[in-house]
Amino acid sequence: MRMNSVRESLAIVGISGRFPSGANSLEQLWGRLKSGDDLVGEWPPDRWDHAYFHPDPDRPGRCYTKAGAFLDHIDQFDADFFGFSPREASRIDPQQRLLLELAWEALEDGGLMPKKLANSSTGVFVGISWI
Repeated sequence: MRMNSVRESLAIVGISGRFPSGANSLEQLWGRLKSGDDLVGEWPPDRWDHAYFHPDPDRPGRCYTKAGAFLDHIDQFDADFFGFSPREASRIDPQQRLLLELAWEALEDGGLMPKKLANSSTGVFVGISWI
């Protein structure tokens, strides 16, 4: 198979992200990193039941640390903006809700109009993890 010798150009025109401990943009993340802030903190009580904590790492069914890197404002999804009913939105995986928000923010950051992207050579690249 012969590879095409013409090199395609790639331009990153918009970007967005959510990071732990209130770093809700790349600018905020960079500022926190320059300041030497630790983005890992104790579990927020409304996000994880502290009853699961036990200091013994060998204790089954328990977590032996109270530390984590948690995102803020995960409950503020604008369901109406994305065409979901509140009931539908409550059943969507939080990562999918964040993906929708961040994809839209990346388009805004790049000054792109979503309707003008139909049938264009536009791609969205996503990095996501549940850990």
